[in-house]
Amino acid sequence: MLAGCGQQTIDDPPAHNAAAPAADPTQPGSPGAQVFRDNWPAKVPTRGLAKGLALPLEAYMTSYSDEIAVQQARDNAEIACMRRYGFANWRTEDLGTAPPLADNASNMPRRYGLTDLAEAKEYGYRPPHQGRESTPPPERDAPDAVTVLQGRQGGNEVTSFKGTALPDGGCAGEVNRKVSTLDANLVERLSGESFERSQETAAVKAAMGQWSQCMKDRGHEVKDVWDTDKLYSPAAGTASSEEIKLATDDVECKTATGLVKVWFDEETAIQKQLVKDNNASLEGARSRWNSTLATASAINTAAH
Repeated sequence: MLAGCGQQTIDDPPAHNAAAPAADPTQPGSPGAQVFRDNWPAKVPTRGLAKGLALPLEAYMTSYSDEIAVQQARDNAEIACMRRYGFANWRTEDLGTAPPLADNASNMPRRYGLTDLAEAKEYGYRPPHQGRESTPPPERDAPDAVTVLQGRQGGNEVTSFKGTALPDGGCAGEVNRKVSTLDANLVERLSGESFERSQETAAVKAAMGQWSQCMKDRGHEVKDVWDTDKLYSPAAGTASSEEIKLATDDVECKTATGLVKVWFDEETAIQKQLVKDNNASLEGARSRWNSTLATASAINTAAH
């Protein structure tokens, strides 16, 4: 996801669903890749100044649930392949255990800086605590497992394992042929372009100036919303009272000046034109993405 700067999904779960299938993945023939759905981000922000905001390019972005669905399919394909070669208890890492704050690369909750007053008062600029521990899967570093997974041994290509032919490139090669990854290069590049261009518009510059003056009136010398990074220590374990005040003032000044809405409106206009100018390429990417998601859905359904 773009740091500064989010679509239709398959089986998109609610933001706070509980966990995944209860079957033991270490048992042969049991469901493979495990997905936990605690605290997944909503498709559109539900709190703060970004509540309900979605940019036009988000319709062409892969969501968090899309990414997890594809990775789950890749993991299930890997598990099935490894089990064929005798690794009956083969596992992959649990998925969905460390969800992001945003559903996609637009990073709308913080695209225009901090926008949630409740979060500011509790965490300062730090993300809310979420996620769960994930137990590393066993066996993955065993020499025989590496040989089957990669189709290589000691730097040399291996074509069989214990008398049985290996797929080209091992199980990893088989996975790549079965399930491709989601290509987000174009839409993320366009999203970055609109983000940069929006900051140069007269309306955003004026609103940013008003926000800067509001912050100055509260004792903070900051030219734009990114300058706040210089006034607190991200390396500190928790937010200090000074950071809490800075973050709170930041969001309250955004509220008072309407900065977020102005910025969003300006960028929306830019993105609408970008979508129009790049429609064929964006639709082509979305078609390939839908095909990949359909393949992933079939593999995941068969695994369970």
